[in-house]
Amino acid sequence: MSVAYNYFNNEEDAALCINDSFIKICNKIESYNPELNFITWSRTILTRTIIDELRSRKKYEETILVSDKIEFFELQEEEQDERIIDKTKIFNALENLPKATKNVVHMYLIDGHSHQDISEILNILAETSKWHLKTGRKKLRELLSDYK
Repeated sequence: MSVAYNYFNNEEDAALCINDSFIKICNKIESYNPELNFITWSRTILTRTIIDELRSRKKYEETILVSDKIEFFELQEEEQDERIIDKTKIFNALENLPKATKNVVHMYLIDGHSHQDISEILNILAETSKWHLKTGRKKLRELLSDYK
């Protein structure tokens, strides 16, 4: 459940959120549809529990952390130029982005959230999320241009 560790500043908060998720999973197991993937269903519950916790704390800007547990992710140009770059270099470059832009890029590219989800979590407009992603990708391309 590395998803929770990406959002909290310490392991205790992440573990508490994971425990809350397991309780919700156990309480809602009768509503589980066996035709669906159990891991996807449980991960959705975890993600929604995290979102609820973050909303209750209202500390969105401080909760997004870059995790080194992800093997790699693709950095795509707007056209068809795709490259896979070492995760350490990407995460180092990501740390150089402005905080709000870093949060959106992390949530979109690494966590796989939609712009609508990001807008709800961070309490911003979906268009603002798109702008941060575009700006973040451009800046990441500049920062990572040495690693071609």
